[in-house]
Amino acid sequence: MENKIKVVGTGPGSGRYITPIALEAIAGADILVGGQRLLDVFAGEGQIQFPLGRDLQQALAFINEHRENKRVAVLVSGDTGIYSFADYLSRHMDNDFLEFIPGISSVQLMFARLKKSWHDALILSMHGRKADGLAEQIKDAAVTAILTGEPWTPRKIAQYLLENNIDDLETAMGQNLSYDDERIIFTSLQKIAEDDNNYDNSIMVIFNER
Repeated sequence: MENKIKVVGTGPGSGRYITPIALEAIAGADILVGGQRLLDVFAGEGQIQFPLGRDLQQALAFINEHRENKRVAVLVSGDTGIYSFADYLSRHMDNDFLEFIPGISSVQLMFARLKKSWHDALILSMHGRKADGLAEQIKDAAVTAILTGEPWTPRKIAQYLLENNIDDLETAMGQNLSYDDERIIFTSLQKIAEDDNNYDNSIMVIFNER
């Protein structure tokens, strides 16, 4: 019988936030597939590592080549259900071969830090994406959480929104969430647009509550 491919949400960054069942799945794998940062943190002695890059088809081919005879765990940051490689796998593989192990997402952690619920929040990722329609989405949502990333830094996002007739809305920035140097900053779109700090590894939460 073929082994299940375990797709593991590793949490928002710090190992303190990974679940016991996720650690168990990682420890029991012969092969780990994931971003190099995650492999550096979680790979153990003797485990085969496949760094996940931009070529997702290559990663899929590698997984399919080894899944019959090896126990494969695919590591994704945060939770399996939010902007992760897990979505690609579920669309390109027989789901009977997959087991998803959820994790704590950086979005969850950010709203916990803000002490606010997020059941009505619009959640977006700007990693490698275009901004088409972004301003309209912000206008229509009471709260928006944006996973920032090149080329869309928080400063560039704020500048784009202001240029597209979004008001100077209250914004919270979460940087390096879960790590010792974590910062939560309460600011506004205008201040971010004028700030030279690029806020690497950040989440923006924009409040448009009426």
